[in-house]
Amino acid sequence: MNHKRLLLALAAIIVSAVAAFGQPRAVGMRIGATGLDVSYLHSFAPKQFLEADLGLDFGYNVNGKAGFRAAAFYNFVWATPAWTSRGDWALYAGPGLALGYVNDIMPYDFGEDKIGICDNGFMVALSAQVGLEYSFWFPLQLAIDIRPYFGLHVNDGRIIDPETKNVIYRDAKTGFYDNGLLGFAPTLSVRYTF
Repeated sequence: MNHKRLLLALAAIIVSAVAAFGQPRAVGMRIGATGLDVSYLHSFAPKQFLEADLGLDFGYNVNGKAGFRAAAFYNFVWATPAWTSRGDWALYAGPGLALGYVNDIMPYDFGEDKIGICDNGFMVALSAQVGLEYSFWFPLQLAIDIRPYFGLHVNDGRIIDPETKNVIYRDAKTGFYDNGLLGFAPTLSVRYTF
């Protein structure tokens, strides 16, 4: 139930952004290895556009706690091949930034045992995106991209013992955001264009 409220809140934010900044180029969904996002594209010039995504981050989903993530990218179209007689192709790339409360693996040392435990926490990361999009001659756009995140994850320091189900409190830990490397898996975007 909380995830439905989160998605409704994210959709309301995007609708507000559309109203504030004029007509978007495209609005839709991104579906990938790490989650499901509401996606918004806004063109600034013929070969430059902003992509903003808000959504659920499933992470490794071992403990069943999905997180949320917001990401923004400033992309540049560097090629527009004429592969078909109808529709438009574009190859694009650009830098980005992401923030969120997500699930990631954190290394813990329990005496002689060193294990990685999945835990939710705050994430901040730099990213880069490379993609290929096809805009149909009707208002639909399909895109596939890769988007790895390189950043830090700070967990909440709360760990549940899998055997006893008791909560073990540890100090919060900061580490590399491992889940961000799942961004090397291709992600599909489906958007309605204006």
